[in-house]
Amino acid sequence: MASSAPTATVEEQGGGVVRIAMPFAGFDAGLNVHLVRGDGPLTLVDAAAALPGVSRMLSGALATLGLTYADIEQVVLTHHHLDHIGLTGEVVAAGGARVVANAAVAEVLADPPAHFHGELEWGIAQGRRHGGPDAMMDGARTALPYTTAIPAVLVDHVVDEGDRFAAGDLTLTTVLRPGHSPSDTLFVDQDAGLSFVGDHLWDGSPVTPVLGSMSGPRPAAEYVAGLARTRELTDHRLLAGHGATVDDVAGLHDERLAGLETRIDRARTALTDEPTSTWELGSGIWRPSSSGYRGPARLSALLAALELLAARGQAVEEHDGELVRWRRGG
Repeated sequence: MASSAPTATVEEQGGGVVRIAMPFAGFDAGLNVHLVRGDGPLTLVDAAAALPGVSRMLSGALATLGLTYADIEQVVLTHHHLDHIGLTGEVVAAGGARVVANAAVAEVLADPPAHFHGELEWGIAQGRRHGGPDAMMDGARTALPYTTAIPAVLVDHVVDEGDRFAAGDLTLTTVLRPGHSPSDTLFVDQDAGLSFVGDHLWDGSPVTPVLGSMSGPRPAAEYVAGLARTRELTDHRLLAGHGATVDDVAGLHDERLAGLETRIDRARTALTDEPTSTWELGSGIWRPSSSGYRGPARLSALLAALELLAARGQAVEEHDGELVRWRRGG
C-alpha cells in the first residue's frame, strides 16, 4: 500500500501569526513558513523551497485556512538561502504580492541560478583551499539544478537597518544580523514580543556560517556578536525557519554557544605544532569521516572554531601556496 504524501502542520502562534511547518529532507526540524494575518497586508514570512512536493504542501496548508497564493499580499524574506526564497516567484505570479527583503537578498533574486552557481564554485574553491576532497560538494552539485526553478523576482521594498513596515496586525522593524549567511535579517515587533529570525537562531542551529555563503574574513565572530544582541530579546518569542517557536531565547542562546565552545575545545585539542590542513585536522575529529552531505557543514563548523581560536591567539593560520594549514598558537 502506497504511503500518503507528506503534509504541513498549521499552528497558531498568537498575534495573528500561523506557523506552517513542513517536512524537509535532511532536516529533522523541518521547514517553516509563517503567515501573518490582520488589518495590514496578508503576509508570508519566507517562501520555502522550490523542491518537489513543497508547493503542494504549502498551498494545501493555506487551503485549510481558506486561502490561496493569490490572496497573499506580501512576501517577507529573512535571508537568501534556497529553502527560504524558493516559491517567491510562484506566489508573486499568482496574485502580485509585493516582496520585502534587504539588498543582499534582492541581489540574489535578480538572478538566482547565476548566484547559486557562483556560491557553488566559491564553495568548491574554498573546500580545495582547506584540503577537502572534490566529492565534498557533491550534495551542493545535486541541488544546483533546482535553482533553475527559482525565477528572477523584483524586490519591491528593499529594507535596511531600522526600516519599519506593516504585516497583518504587526509592525515589523528590520534588524540586520549577518552570520548564518551574510543576508540574515530579523523582523521584530517589540510591542507584540514576536521576532521572525529565519535561520539565525533555532533549536538545533549550529552557530556556523554556511560554507557557500560566508562573507568577510571573520564571519563566525560576527555571528557570535549578533547572537549576543539577540539574546537580549528575553521577552520575545522567536519564530524560526526550522523547528518549534523559541520561548526561552536566553536559554537557547546559551545552549547553542555551549555547543560552539565544545567544538572549539575539540579543535584546540587537535592542533599541534605541525601545520595541518583544515580537512586533515577535521578528519582526526570527525567520526565517521566526512564527505558528501555532511562534509561542507562539518568543514564550516571547524572553520568557525578555528577562526575564533585564532582570534584568541590559540591557533595560527598559515598558507602553503593555496592550501591553508593550522598549527597551535601561543
